[in-house]
Amino acid sequence: MAASPHWRMTSVLIALVTVFYYAYCDSRDSCTQYFFFELRHHFIGLLYLVPFVYATLSLGLAGAIASWTIGLAVLAPRLSRYFLGFDALTNNIGNLGLPFLIAIVVLLELRWRERHRQIAVERENERRMHIERVFGAQESERRRISQGLHDDVLQRLLSIAYMAESLGSTDPYEPESIQAQAFEIRDESIRLSDELRRLSYDLRPSILDNLGLVPAVNWLSVRLRKETGINIKVVTRGTARRLSDAVETTAFRIAQEALNNVARHSHATDAVVTLHFHPDHILLDVTDNGVGFASAHTMEKAVLDGHLGILGMRERVASLNGTLTIRARPAEGTRIRVRLPIDAEVAPAEQQ
Repeated sequence: MAASPHWRMTSVLIALVTVFYYAYCDSRDSCTQYFFFELRHHFIGLLYLVPFVYATLSLGLAGAIASWTIGLAVLAPRLSRYFLGFDALTNNIGNLGLPFLIAIVVLLELRWRERHRQIAVERENERRMHIERVFGAQESERRRISQGLHDDVLQRLLSIAYMAESLGSTDPYEPESIQAQAFEIRDESIRLSDELRRLSYDLRPSILDNLGLVPAVNWLSVRLRKETGINIKVVTRGTARRLSDAVETTAFRIAQEALNNVARHSHATDAVVTLHFHPDHILLDVTDNGVGFASAHTMEKAVLDGHLGILGMRERVASLNGTLTIRARPAEGTRIRVRLPIDAEVAPAEQQ
């Protein structure tokens, strides 16, 4: 692989400066002394700043270190016999060391800024990806609900209508047949109401609006316990109270997503949801005894695969200036902790 042109230019500059020092400065003729600043002010090696600055600007930290090291190596023999007193030695040491230190600090600062810029770009890309996937998920959910209403609910309503029509044409002198069809209509109506209730709760459980966060999380845990067999326990600490709609919705959705992840991925037998009410914030903890995961790798893979549950949690928490931490290790379970500030304007009204 060919060397970089900047490396070649740095080498040429160092060679030219070295030839100048050893071929011309040693002559100490009047012309050289008159125009050469260093000899008149007891410096040596200032011209090596030219390749040093060039290498620093064009090659970064590696170029700065290389040019400084080469310059010091080729200048060392001359420094060993060019000594005009303590002040001159101090000037020369500062001349060699100070620019290097300044370059190192500046380059590290630039690298730090570039790293933070990259992190900001990555987060913005993740945010855009999340927004796109959220819109896609919304459309998919609407499509699913529409299809469910059309294929299931409407078909059942038509079935009830047909049974009612059949009931109307039944011989009134056959009460047993009328009763059987009436019971069939009743049963189908009950099944239909259960399906509509399930659809409604999937969209947003009314218990969250009517009774608040704690009853809603309890209802969610009971439902998932029946569906999955996982022993889910809800623990409340502090004085439970109604919070703002935004805080309650965010806390409930995060608990819902976390418990769904437990049911789908953790292979856990036990899970605990803890709601800790503080005067100015609420803490939500969801822990399980499942298989856990390697946090960074799994979350990165999940985002790339389009599974944005954890990223969605982060977005929800960030929208309320809260914090979310995830602690997980293989075979040691998972813990999700969310801290959400409570708006001071929201009165802690007790509601049973």
